[in-house]
Amino acid sequence: MGRIEKIKRQLIEEANKRLLGEQEVISNLASNIGDSFNKKLSDAFSSVADDIENELTDDNRYSEYGTDVITVANKFSGGGYKWGGVSGVCIALFHNGKLCVAALKNIGIGYEVSLEDAKEGDFCQIWRTNGSGHSVIFISHIYDGDNIIGFNYRSSQKSTNGIGDTKEYYSDSGKGSMDRKYTYFGRMNS
Repeated sequence: MGRIEKIKRQLIEEANKRLLGEQEVISNLASNIGDSFNKKLSDAFSSVADDIENELTDDNRYSEYGTDVITVANKFSGGGYKWGGVSGVCIALFHNGKLCVAALKNIGIGYEVSLEDAKEGDFCQIWRTNGSGHSVIFISHIYDGDNIIGFNYRSSQKSTNGIGDTKEYYSDSGKGSMDRKYTYFGRMNS
């Protein structure tokens, strides 16, 4: 295993350990209601994100990756997958009580885009007709003629045994279970 691969694995393992530790904090906070809960939840995730960002900035481990979302995402792959375990993010992510697209807007680092305007590197939150959901990085649309019937994305999932690319289809295409009404795209400010 090369130096970069070791560093990537260490970062993933550390981030997963920290997120699991934060789950305990979140479970304890779950009894709180309203703004107090949202603020504490946001602070807990911000703390972990700040710690990881500071570690990366301090020794410049990933400077060669640049700032492009898809470029960074493509540097990571595999790693195994266990839902609810130490791979991927096994809890819904919120910022001030809102999901990913609203969080980008609220903290001033991004904005919502439509399904038709989504482009490679956009963040996406999908919900399926069976009630499950997933947060992913959008890669490209899948078309049937002129109709968008699904899309390709990068994330951590069972089908790729960890971080990798896969595709899903909208339920109205007859090929999948994604709910088109509850699919949200967000783009980082440039």
